[in-house]
Amino acid sequence: MLILVLLLWNVGEMVYIYNVFRKKHILFDDRYIKMMCMALSTISSFVIALYLQLLLPLHSITYYLPSFAGLWIGWKFGSFMKAPASLNGLYNGALGGIMGMMFGAVLQNPAICNIPIETEASLASNLMSLVIFCAALHTVVHHFIRNSLTK
Repeated sequence: MLILVLLLWNVGEMVYIYNVFRKKHILFDDRYIKMMCMALSTISSFVIALYLQLLLPLHSITYYLPSFAGLWIGWKFGSFMKAPASLNGLYNGALGGIMGMMFGAVLQNPAICNIPIETEASLASNLMSLVIFCAALHTVVHHFIRNSLTK
């Protein structure tokens, strides 16, 4: 339940910053836009892919959905950049989506990376603490970018 609430929180935050950035991106130069799009697409796709990996059941149909969500996020934020640099947003979105998908898989089963886990309670505790940390990191990055857009 907490993961679903955090997913909705971060999606709402991402949609809000996308709308603000869409209105104000023409006021800034290309390097500034590129840096902001890289940060937004990487962290947003990482966090959204992580939550999707943790929420969706492991099935062959839903297995690649988190990485496709990361690609879509990178494509949307990369569309603010000019033509050759727009692939940078797509790349960062795909990279964040794949990393979020892998991180979610390791959180669900730490034996993939030979991480010893003693009890099921410590696994759940680590999962919740890392999920809350990712949500806080996403919120901080979006807060910094939102504040830099208003100045």
